[in-house]
Amino acid sequence: MGRVVPVMLCGVLSLAPQASRLSLAATAVAPDVNEVVDKLQATCARTQDLSAQFKQIVAYRSLGTEQQGSGLFMVKRPGKILWRYERPEPRLFVTDGKTLWDYSPIDKQVRVQEVSEAFASRVPLSFLAGDCQLRREFAVSAVENAATRGATSFMILDLRPRHSEAGIARMLLEVNLQTYTVEKTTVFDAAGNTTVIALTGLKLNSGLSDQEFEFAPPAGVTVVTPPRP
Repeated sequence: MGRVVPVMLCGVLSLAPQASRLSLAATAVAPDVNEVVDKLQATCARTQDLSAQFKQIVAYRSLGTEQQGSGLFMVKRPGKILWRYERPEPRLFVTDGKTLWDYSPIDKQVRVQEVSEAFASRVPLSFLAGDCQLRREFAVSAVENAATRGATSFMILDLRPRHSEAGIARMLLEVNLQTYTVEKTTVFDAAGNTTVIALTGLKLNSGLSDQEFEFAPPAGVTVVTPPRP
């Protein structure tokens, strides 16, 4: 499950509450892809903290299997992140911006490491520092197929990393053109595995406390520090 931490972060940081596509007028004209990116980046730049319930599906290509997960997700700039998995088993990933704790209540173990070592890709760390410039990190285009051609209520952005990024080969963002927020994210890694993420009940800029991102190992829990590479 550990590999989903940086992947999930890249996928959800632009997400916001879903809105009905039917509310747009049928005669509306789809905006240019550059306009969509600009407005999506504006939403990102305004977001100082967010919280939501998440649902996630990871498909492993070589194994032909899927793993589903759900729980609570929170972010606060600069650098604070929390994932609390409820399914398929309880698991907590939390960082205060410096240290990442990976806690398994079932195993009674917590892995501790520096954030800079935990994230192989620099993209999540750039976002947490306040950088929302998609075009700087990705070549962005619109997906055009039978489902999207002529659509005026949504656009799927195809993001390809400009630089080699561990864990990210390609990313699709389905953008609602009424709210200029992302409804669904699909991340592809170099091995062809995919991670699909959706949020519900999302709250932006609610004033999350720093204490939400603090962690102290419970009594009886083994603390493990991975060896440095």
